[in-house]
Amino acid sequence: MMYYKEIEGRIIFSSCKAIHTQEGWISNPTPEQIAANGWEVYVPPVVPPTPQTEPDMYDVMEAVKKMLSTDTEALSDEDALDVAALFPTWSSKVGEAVTTGERLWDDGFLWKVLQPHTPQADWRPADTPALWKRVSVEEWPEWIQPVGSEDAYHKDDKTSHNGFHWISDVDNNVWEPGVAMWTRVE
Repeated sequence: MMYYKEIEGRIIFSSCKAIHTQEGWISNPTPEQIAANGWEVYVPPVVPPTPQTEPDMYDVMEAVKKMLSTDTEALSDEDALDVAALFPTWSSKVGEAVTTGERLWDDGFLWKVLQPHTPQADWRPADTPALWKRVSVEEWPEWIQPVGSEDAYHKDDKTSHNGFHWISDVDNNVWEPGVAMWTRVE
C-alpha cells in the first residue's frame, strides 16, 4: 500500500515500511501509527482510458499480412520475392506442420518447403537443404550440392559453378557441374 503526506511544501510518497516519529524510527508500523504521523493512504485518481483513434502500426501490418496471406500462396516465386515480408516467418512455424511448396521467410530470405515436415528449432532452412530450398529467380544461381532427390537439380536447370555457367542434362541430378551430367555454356 502507498501513503503520502506533505513535507515542507512537497508531496512525498512512501510505502511506510519504517516511519520516523518524535520518539524515533518505527519498523513495520501499524496503520494507526502511520495515520497518527500524518500519512494518508494514496488512492490513485481514476483516469478514464483515452480512446484509441487509430490502430498501431503492428496491428495494421498483421492485418495486412492476414488479408494477403491467401493471395501470397498463388504468387510466382518472382512476385513472392517482391513481397517476402508478407510471408509467415520460419520461427512462427516451429512445431507446426508445413507442406510441400509452402514459402516462409527466414534470415532475410524466402524459403520453399521441399517435403512435408514439422519444423524444429534446430532445423533452420539454411541448415537443412533436404527440407528447404531458397527461393531465387536468378538465371544462374550458385550451385549447391544436393543432399538427395528432394533438392536435386532437374533437366534444364541452370547454375553457376567455378566461374562457368552450366545446364543440367538430366532430372534428379546430384552431380557436381564439370564432373558429369552437365553441359557447360559459353
